[in-house]
Amino acid sequence: MSTNAAGRFCVLGAGRGSAELVDLLADAYADRRADVVALDDQYPGGPQDVAGAPVVGPLAAVVGEAQRGRALLSGIANSRTKGVRLVIADKLAGLGLSAGAWGTFVHPTARISPRAAVGRGVIVYPGVQVAVEARVDEHALIYFNAVVHHDAVVERGAILCAGVLLAGHVRVGAGAYLGVGAVVRDGVTIGARALVGMGAVVTRDVPPDAVVKGVPARA
Repeated sequence: MSTNAAGRFCVLGAGRGSAELVDLLADAYADRRADVVALDDQYPGGPQDVAGAPVVGPLAAVVGEAQRGRALLSGIANSRTKGVRLVIADKLAGLGLSAGAWGTFVHPTARISPRAAVGRGVIVYPGVQVAVEARVDEHALIYFNAVVHHDAVVERGAILCAGVLLAGHVRVGAGAYLGVGAVVRDGVTIGARALVGMGAVVTRDVPPDAVVKGVPARA
């Protein structure tokens, strides 16, 4: 599933997350060879390529790449900058980038219910399951083998690391970050920009901007 059937993409960032994304694009479009370039603000002094995709300019060149027919995907993701994917998206909107320029990438081995909703700028890695009536909003990122059960909501720019499990009716706030293997009980709300540590078991609501870890998860 992609908003660019021709496989023409522009990946933002030259870090290891972007390298993973470029590699997944190559895998998903192996039958017709993905055409991928990257942008990074270290240009021209930084990396010259990202997993084989040439770095062709700074992030400010994004509007031109969109005009050339490339769907944009952000490979930028970390737990150190709260809501980093939204920060980047808002910055680029300020440069005149339209919301329609963003692509959506769902790896072919992921399973998205036809009754689920997935927004622009979303990236879904291999093995992910998104169930009936779930919603994944713009610029969210879901890593390997995470599970989003029925009626759960992943808001804008949230990041679910590998193996995260959201039970039914969970709500993950905008820009939140859930570490590897975190589990969230049904009906729980994770506040905007909250950080949930790897392996945590979340049994009650987490306030915005909070940091929780452990079993059960506590501040």
